[in-house]
Amino acid sequence: MAIRRPPDDYIPRIIRGGRIPPPRVVRYDEPRRGFFARLLRFFLTPYIVIPALFFTVLCVGVLVYYWLIFSARIDNLLKGEVFTRSAGIYAAPKQIRAGQAISEEELIAYLKRSGYVERGQQAENSRGRYTANGASLEIDPSADAVVDNAQPFEALRVQFARGEKSIASIADKNNGARLDKAQLEPELISSVTGRERAKRRVIGYDDLPKDLVNAITVTEDRSFFEHHGVNIRGIIRAFLRRYDTDPNSPLAHQGGSSITQQLVKNLLLSPEPTLRRKVAEAYMSIILETRLSKQEIFALYCNQAYLGQQSGFSINGFGEASSAYFNKDVTNLTLPDAAFLAGLIRSPNRYNPFHDLETARSRRNQVLESMAETGTITEDQAKQAEADQLKLAPAKGRIDISDAPYFADYVQNQLGDLVTGQGADHLRIYTSIDMDLQRAAYAAVTKQLAALDKIEAKRVPEGTLQASLIAMNPHTGEIVAMVGGRDYSKSQLNRVEALRQPGSAFKPFVYATALNTAYDPVPRVITPATVFKDEPKTFTYDNQEYSPGNMGDKYSMQPVTLRDAMVHSLNVVTVEVAMEVTVGRVMNLAAKAGLPRVPHAYPAMALGTAEATPLQIASAYTAFAANGMRTTPVAIDRVTTGNGTTLAQPTAQKNEVLRPEIAYVMTSFMKDVVNRGTGAPIRARGFKFNVAGKTGTSRDGWFAGYTPNLVCVVWVGFDDGSQLGLTGAASALPIWADFMNAALTNHPEWTGDWQQPEGIQQADIDLATGQLAKADTTNKRAELFINGTSPGSDSGETPTDTAQEPPTQIDGQENNNNGETEPAGMAEPPPEPRPKPTPRSEAKTKSRDLYDGDSSSKLQGTITLDIDPTTGLIAVDSCPVIRTKTFLIGQEPKKYCGPEYHKKAQPSPVAATRQRISNP
Repeated sequence: MAIRRPPDDYIPRIIRGGRIPPPRVVRYDEPRRGFFARLLRFFLTPYIVIPALFFTVLCVGVLVYYWLIFSARIDNLLKGEVFTRSAGIYAAPKQIRAGQAISEEELIAYLKRSGYVERGQQAENSRGRYTANGASLEIDPSADAVVDNAQPFEALRVQFARGEKSIASIADKNNGARLDKAQLEPELISSVTGRERAKRRVIGYDDLPKDLVNAITVTEDRSFFEHHGVNIRGIIRAFLRRYDTDPNSPLAHQGGSSITQQLVKNLLLSPEPTLRRKVAEAYMSIILETRLSKQEIFALYCNQAYLGQQSGFSINGFGEASSAYFNKDVTNLTLPDAAFLAGLIRSPNRYNPFHDLETARSRRNQVLESMAETGTITEDQAKQAEADQLKLAPAKGRIDISDAPYFADYVQNQLGDLVTGQGADHLRIYTSIDMDLQRAAYAAVTKQLAALDKIEAKRVPEGTLQASLIAMNPHTGEIVAMVGGRDYSKSQLNRVEALRQPGSAFKPFVYATALNTAYDPVPRVITPATVFKDEPKTFTYDNQEYSPGNMGDKYSMQPVTLRDAMVHSLNVVTVEVAMEVTVGRVMNLAAKAGLPRVPHAYPAMALGTAEATPLQIASAYTAFAANGMRTTPVAIDRVTTGNGTTLAQPTAQKNEVLRPEIAYVMTSFMKDVVNRGTGAPIRARGFKFNVAGKTGTSRDGWFAGYTPNLVCVVWVGFDDGSQLGLTGAASALPIWADFMNAALTNHPEWTGDWQQPEGIQQADIDLATGQLAKADTTNKRAELFINGTSPGSDSGETPTDTAQEPPTQIDGQENNNNGETEPAGMAEPPPEPRPKPTPRSEAKTKSRDLYDGDSSSKLQGTITLDIDPTTGLIAVDSCPVIRTKTFLIGQEPKKYCGPEYHKKAQPSPVAATRQRISNP
């Protein structure tokens, strides 16, 4: 305020006659201002106001800039589904039918595994519901089951028969129409998403029990439902914690981040402990609170939280944790369960109950005490919950039973070929796996391996022996069961896709090639009645010798028909048949059936030394089961988005491998294998179904068999390739029998017999000669023939002594332009006749490895080669010295010698003049 002073010429007026003289103004003083007024005047000076205004504008600009930046990141996260509720890998839908033997309890258990909850129970509205009314069960499908805007699953009313052990009737709940059969929603077998191998069952806020919500807020953010993203009290508590040296104080081990901040850090930021990250986290939390409600934020947090590790997977979210630790749906968690799961958030690995149960129990009790202190539960409730034992679901084998983990990994690998540009964590993947059969397969594998462990106990540690099983529909290619090993938590190697020698399980392709001479008679027509002599033989090919052996080096020394050679798995006859039709033709047929193509064909390959996977063998056997039509395996039926829009619907590829007549005769061969051959032990186990199959023994044990609608292959062996020492009948067949018995009991529609093609005729034959039986023939049997090939017919077998055979070179076979394996020397005219197998008079040879008739490994039999002793390589014409030497199959040299190995090598013009030293 400005000071007013009188003018300089001003003279005050004098008042006369008064006693008191008038006051005289000596000077004018300004009153002293207060402190705050002076301080305000200081800050309002231009040199303070202008910088402050500039700084304020700058801060507002920075806040607005980062608000826009952070808002864009948050909006980008929220524009789609952060977690897709229905995402995951699903099994095939379950089919129920009137008259089916299934109890009400079993059906309700299935519905619970499929995510259904009882009507009236607190849960998300989109979930499927069921209502049990005495002997009646009402089923309402979930809203997430929509596919392409259509609901594939009806609302059903299932009526059970008296005793509630079977289904009496099925009706459409909406219109009351009677149904003979119906499908139920499939089980979610795996929620694994992405390369991080994270398992997550997405839940909603309404799925969370009240006790779980209270336990989480008490331990992580007590004022979550009051603050606006940042917990100021928590930040102060965390600041004070830095100066608290007592690790047992109430402030120890407590963080300052709110639930919203933790969610932001895990979804949008890195976990680096820097001030910059903390500031960004707090600011983004405030923004997130403006986008979502408290319930939505809490649900996201409950789906994102990391809660431990199990069987190579990370457990994310309380939906998955309730299943992993308690085998429960999250809606069914009790107070002690909820307290335990909430206590895991702080340190999941430290409080892992499978490693330290007592520490986990103490942490649970600590959470219960905190809940009592805050008044969310009473003291009595806390004490009662603390007294309960921590009841966990058994971890061993549970993932193998419930999740089909090997199959889930296989599906993940196949998914990349079907869908691109879509995150797997937002897709619904419907597969072909039948979980009832999957559990039966795992039970069969576990049971047999436990028995074999006792046999192998002196050789290897328990649990070393492995097995795999693959079952598929031969017409659609759908894989219905897959077990890749005995324990996924210990080994994730899927042995269904591991290359192994199939042994005698390969022999059907040799005999199918022989029967195919009915349409391609080179060198002659071979029929099921064609006779071969069961005796030791040495086969010569490309100046080399190969001597296979039968089981125990036993020979009947009698003529046997082609059928009996197959039924009793005679190795020598099998090689003889392959040599006659040429091994190249055999391997070409096998490659046509989907087995790996080989660059060179050798006689030993007739006994299954060329490696293949169990999955490839199963696909190849579909050609026998499906009248000659081979089908590729399919694991995925459909892939949809989270809202049900179909992205891919793969189908199996088919190709004709055999004519239906040949497939039918081969099936009759393999029926005999099961009924009276190497697979006959299956009948001793009480197996009554009509099946066909073949045992196989290499270093491992195999059994491959099928019905008209189901193919199953079992492998048993060691991962390191060690010798199993058991035949396929003793090792793999029991697994196959147990599984198939369960499968065909559950699916009687998969049983039956094959329909005989029109091109098949039947005639009685003399087993000694293979000719048509006469009236007085005693040793005779009815045999199947392709029309026109029976003995004595015009187009029957060509006499052996006049038959011209194809070239003999097998070792040098290579692929021609058509991708087929053919002898490399076929272009050289004229071809020399292939040397005939030479019968051996010796009953035993010391150098021959003795295997059973079902065997075929690389060490089976011996092979004689021309060796250059100076180099140790296979000799050629230019070698100055050649020595004949016998090797075990698999130990012979693979490389050829040549002039470059001999400085003065001079090739001899006539092979007969070479110096040959016979190895004693």
